[in-house]
Amino acid sequence: MTVRALALELYEEVIDNKAYSNIVLNDALRFEELKPEDKGLLTEILYGTLQHKLTLEYYIRPFIKTKLRRWQRYLLLLSVYQLEYLDRVPDFAVINEAVEIAKERGGLQAGKQINGILRGYLRGEKPVINDIQNDAARLSLKYSMPKWLVKHWFKHYSLEETERILSSLNEKPQMYLRVNKKLVDRDNLIEMLKTEGYDVRESGLHPDAIEFNGQNITHSRSYKDGFFAIQDVSSMFVNLALEPDDDDNILDACSAPGGKGLHALESMEDGFVSLGDVHEHKITLIDNEASRLKHANYEAFVADAARHDYGQQFDRIIVDAPCSGLGVVKRKPEIKYERNEESISGLVELQLEILDNVKKFLKPGGVLIYSTCTIHQLENENVAYTFKKRHEDIEFDDFNIPAFNFTGPYRQILPYEHQTDGFFIARFKKSDSK
Repeated sequence: MTVRALALELYEEVIDNKAYSNIVLNDALRFEELKPEDKGLLTEILYGTLQHKLTLEYYIRPFIKTKLRRWQRYLLLLSVYQLEYLDRVPDFAVINEAVEIAKERGGLQAGKQINGILRGYLRGEKPVINDIQNDAARLSLKYSMPKWLVKHWFKHYSLEETERILSSLNEKPQMYLRVNKKLVDRDNLIEMLKTEGYDVRESGLHPDAIEFNGQNITHSRSYKDGFFAIQDVSSMFVNLALEPDDDDNILDACSAPGGKGLHALESMEDGFVSLGDVHEHKITLIDNEASRLKHANYEAFVADAARHDYGQQFDRIIVDAPCSGLGVVKRKPEIKYERNEESISGLVELQLEILDNVKKFLKPGGVLIYSTCTIHQLENENVAYTFKKRHEDIEFDDFNIPAFNFTGPYRQILPYEHQTDGFFIARFKKSDSK
């Protein structure tokens, strides 16, 4: 199977079957016999087409004059992405391969349809997005972000800032490693990885963070030895807000795959972390990661954080709540097409149920961290203020993020600020009196 035919299959899996793009791509890279350059092309075509889906549909729509099957429309999007965004791929190669794929899947007539549409596209004049007068419609198509979400951001950010958010969410994400401080310090880990040939450097955003470029770092000796985990630096900021003491008893209530709770464990001498998650199969992921990192002093268990009776009191609690994930669309671009305003409302209810429940298991004087990987005011600031208003014994509590020169009780991290994911963190403290 050719790279482009495989890209079409993976695209169908993501769009039609709601599969996660990172999972289907990783499976393909692992099990398909592909050359290194073909792995890069497959990744580029799949992620790029997903990232720019609405833009590509807008470009090709005027040139479709006949009824097409769904897979043919997908094939056109994959092809137009290559024509518009991949300069190194000759136009004739893109069209010829698309025609061959169409003929293989749908016969000679399907191939003729694809050939005619793509050649018409090359000869014709595509619509000019910048000519669209309506700001929301123009930015929606320019950055392939649903219009309802662009309108939402207009309510909270200026036109210029909204466009910066949209642009940054289409950029290639910077990858980060979290140093396992229990086993190694950052300088030594960087030296080891450089010796193995990896492109790594110290991050100025967090003392436990290392930036890296390139693939296959999970094949390194250092990864096998448990010297680091892969985690975005915005997620590491949770540990700055948490500020664990050496002997704390901590709950990570919505834990999988365990990054924030295990980061807390790495920051304590003798503390203990309980890692709960509602999905049974994810407990194995947590246990496997903790084992690779050579951690003790933890337990992982199935628990619905909105209802579970934890049977004990904790010094600190992390609620990294289920959310719309709109801050990580550069890593999982399909997310932005699957969300809508109704789904946000359902998430807000769940987030508040979780906070209301776990708060019962926080010691007087204890700290609770609420975080999401989204950029939506209803899930972030509104949830934080609603939770505080519901409970007289809960107050906001300041924390620091030096990289942002920030001190305050909550922070919306926007992806353009330091090329991180979009993220939200709020810190609460329970009053000393019960």
